[in-house]
This record gives sequence, structure tokens and C-alpha cells, in this order.
Amino acid sequence: MIGIRKSREADYEAVAELLRDASLPTAGVAEHFKHFLVAENAEGIVGAIGLEVYGDVALLRSAVVKFSEQNKGIGSMLYDAVIENSRALGVQRLILLTNTAEQYFARRGFRKIDEKSVTGPVRTSVEFTGACPSHAACMELTLNSERLPASMKLRRQAGSEESNHRGRGAS
Repeated sequence: MIGIRKSREADYEAVAELLRDASLPTAGVAEHFKHFLVAENAEGIVGAIGLEVYGDVALLRSAVVKFSEQNKGIGSMLYDAVIENSRALGVQRLILLTNTAEQYFARRGFRKIDEKSVTGPVRTSVEFTGACPSHAACMELTLNSERLPASMKLRRQAGSEESNHRGRGAS
């Protein structure tokens, strides 16, 4: 069984190893690790996703699932949880840079934008200043209730304790 929870300091090395195994950058992860979520099973951490929060704008980064655990819905679970967590943090706009997952994120409502249109403190992220190749696709998602996945709308309407607990970023 897979569980999604807020990262702990002790999770850093496992997450960094997953990122390295997937050829994803680790630069800047430690500085923003408090806004990461991890997926774990009985054997340990098998996935992660993170945010770099800059007020009401955040950079979605480091979405990774262990190769042997891919295509089991873990990435979608992490994505749904980070969207819910973003809203709980007051984030209104998510930005991401990707070399390999443009279609995945497009199916989830992100749209491709010109990287030069991104302004403000998020531009100071190492993702923009050198960790990501210059040919990476820049994408954005505006968060509002209409873009909630149907399963999350139902949980929110029902006011389930699990959804509310997880939405506050509790571990």
C-alpha cells in the first residue's frame, strides 16, 4: 500500500537518490525540502514531488517515481496531493520546467508559456538560473476550484477528515 505524506528531514537522501536515478537535478532541493511530499510503501520512499513557494506563486519541481514503481498511479497520487497542498499554502499559480513530462502536465491542465513571461521571485530558483536546460518547456497552471480533480471535489464537499488533515500538510 502506498501512502503520501509531508517530507521529513530524514527523507532527503532517499529523495535525492530517486532524483539522481531519474537524471533530475538535486540543486535547490535541500533549501525547499519542507514543501516536498513523498510516496512510501513498506520498502521505503518510492516517489516525491516538491514545491518552491514564492508567495502566491510556486515552482512545481522534482516529480519522480522509482522506476520499478512507475505506472501504478503513484505519480497521480503525488500530483493530486501537491495540488491540494498548494491550495492550502495559498498558491494561486504553479510554474514548472520539464524536459520529459510536458504531455503529462498538459493533460492535468498546465499550459505551455514563454519562460520570459515568468517574473518575480520565482525567477531566482536554481531551476531557472541553471539547473534545467534552456530547452526545457515552461508551463503554468492557475489554481481555482474549477480545476480540482473530481475526486478532490468530492472529498472537499464531504469535508472528510483525511482530506482536511492532509490538506494542512500534516505528516
